[in-house]
Order: sequence, then structure tokens, then C-alpha cells
Amino acid sequence: MNGRYFGDTRDLFKFDLVRHIMKSLPELAGFTFVPMLTGTEGEGSRKNTAKKDLEKAYRSGKAGSQNRDLREHLTRLQEINDDVEYISGICAYFDKEMILIDIPGRQTFTNHDRDAYFQSIVDNFPKNSLIFLDPDTGLKDESQNSKHLLLSEVKTFYDRMDSGSILMIYQHFPRVKHEEYVRRACMQLEERTGSSPAIITDNEIVFFLLAKNQKLSARLKDILECYADTYPALQCGQSS
Repeated sequence: MNGRYFGDTRDLFKFDLVRHIMKSLPELAGFTFVPMLTGTEGEGSRKNTAKKDLEKAYRSGKAGSQNRDLREHLTRLQEINDDVEYISGICAYFDKEMILIDIPGRQTFTNHDRDAYFQSIVDNFPKNSLIFLDPDTGLKDESQNSKHLLLSEVKTFYDRMDSGSILMIYQHFPRVKHEEYVRRACMQLEERTGSSPAIITDNEIVFFLLAKNQKLSARLKDILECYADTYPALQCGQSS
């Protein structure tokens, strides 16, 4: 998660989707957000257009745009450049929604310290939680920088996760054909975890969601389909 994009349309989509899942699955005890913060380099040029982006999102019906409270909240948070202050603002939104939120790993995420970063989370792993991993870019087999989440790290989280939890992963599309990328990524995730991920996408970013419990996985798929019905640009499904 990069500070230059705080409060943009991606945040609108991701946090509205989280709200929808949490409200649809009241048995989830809480929302665990792992932000993988990478700093705020170059945020100035992006901040100038962020408010306009949210206005365009509303006019064009992008994912999350019907959530007026979240739109207004993110508009206020766009003025923030400090990582910790922005995270506190996200907490305030979910507190208002009566959703219990925990944000481990608030420190800057670096490639050098990634093992210690994730170990500190695994050591205090939540139960019955929506666990959202939010890398700057997304998944990769191996990486020499902090923008990616490794497939081996996904496996660690999945193995540690209990049957009442859901693992959610952010992915910004690389410059390849999107359908082929999703198919390949789903295959890789299934090979690592043994579970078939559900997906939801606006053709700019895609979220992969994994659950160990088959009944929970089926309910999750229905919940995503219900959300996608609200926004015509969205597509969702599950790898076969």
C-alpha cells in the first residue's frame, strides 16, 4: 500500500467490499488489515487528482461509489500524508460501522525486513477474521522489492488461518491479458493452498479470496456475486 494513492478509487473499492463482506457474514469476529505500507514517494502529483477521481467514480458508478459515507470519509483522508494517521482514519471509519478492526504491521514494509514483519503477525494470528493482505502491487513468486506479496507468504497465512476465516489479497493487474493472468494466478494459489480462490474485479484491480471451509467458500461466492450485481463494471467468479 503506497501513500501516494491514499483515498483513491482503489481504496473506495477495497474498503467498501470489506464492509459488504463483514456485514454479510456477522459470524466473522473482526477485520484484520495488513497494509504492507511502502511509503509516500511522489505523493504530491497524485494527491492533486485524488478528489476528482472520487467524483468521477460516483458519476460513472465505480465500485463503492454508492457508499456516500465512505466517499466523504476518504475525501477527508486524502489530505493526509502520514501513514500512521491515514491508518487511524481507516480505523475510525470501521469503528463507525461497528466493525472490529485490527491493523498489525503498521510500520513501513521493506523487502529486507519482510520475514520479521510477517512473523510478528503470524505470532498473534486472528481467528474468525477477514484477513486482508494489501501489497503495493500484488502477487509474485519471488521479489527483490517491497511491492509484492510472495506466494510462499500466502501459503504461510493460509496454513495458519482457521476454518472460520477468509484470506483476501489485493492485486493490481500487470500489463498482460487480464483473463489469462487471473487464470494463472488462481492456478498458482490453488497449487499452494489446495483451495480454489474466489475473485472479484473491476478490470483494473482484482481481489483473490480464500476460505478453507467449503460452506463458507460457497457463501462467500454468493456474497461477491451480490456485490457485483450492484456495480455493472464488476465481474466475479471462482476458478474451476
